[in-house]
Amino acid sequence: MGLTDISRGVGLDKATTLRLLHTLANIDLVRQRSDDRNYVPGGGIYNFWPNEIRKVCRPHMQTLLEHTQETICLIVPRGKQRVCIDVIEPDRELRIVAPVGRALPVYAGAAGRVFMAQKSDAQVKEILSESEFTAITAESVTDRDIYCQQLNDVRTSGCAHSVDEITLDTSAIAAPVFDGLNNTVAAVVVRGPGSRMTETIVASYCSEVKACAAAISEDLAHTQDQL
Repeated sequence: MGLTDISRGVGLDKATTLRLLHTLANIDLVRQRSDDRNYVPGGGIYNFWPNEIRKVCRPHMQTLLEHTQETICLIVPRGKQRVCIDVIEPDRELRIVAPVGRALPVYAGAAGRVFMAQKSDAQVKEILSESEFTAITAESVTDRDIYCQQLNDVRTSGCAHSVDEITLDTSAIAAPVFDGLNNTVAAVVVRGPGSRMTETIVASYCSEVKACAAAISEDLAHTQDQL
């Protein structure tokens, strides 16, 4: 909807409505399309309905678990953080245990690279300049130039891979989930022990994770059409 229609619908003048829309845009509840300048829901709306996105994602996460037999995480962006909202673990003795509700800087790990890769260079620079960009483990990347190059790699490949950055001896592969308006609303992540995640396995799982994320994105688009 355009500013005039929104202003008329809420019964406020355009100046007040515009200020409210700017506030909502700052927390990603609305976005303004570049082609027609209309306002559409932002990816942040799913932070108010986490059960809805979990319900859509769960069957696809279960399929990914069956294919990989590694821990599957669903992570969402929340402002300057990324939060794990769902986890499925394999029934095997050696596995990665990922706590639901854990919040980390939005740029951290494979999921963080997925979220950051969808942003413009200016947005990435702003986020990194406003954060301490400190290491979580001894293996975390803290060089901004190297990190930005890795984001370019993610944009090319469609998935991100990190090793030992959140937890030592852990490898993670992530792919972005989009809604029907092309908002990046989540990341699907496969996490496994570094000893099992060989180069060949990682290449195979990248394809699996991207396929899972694409299937979820398609389902979210259909769900959004019904809202």
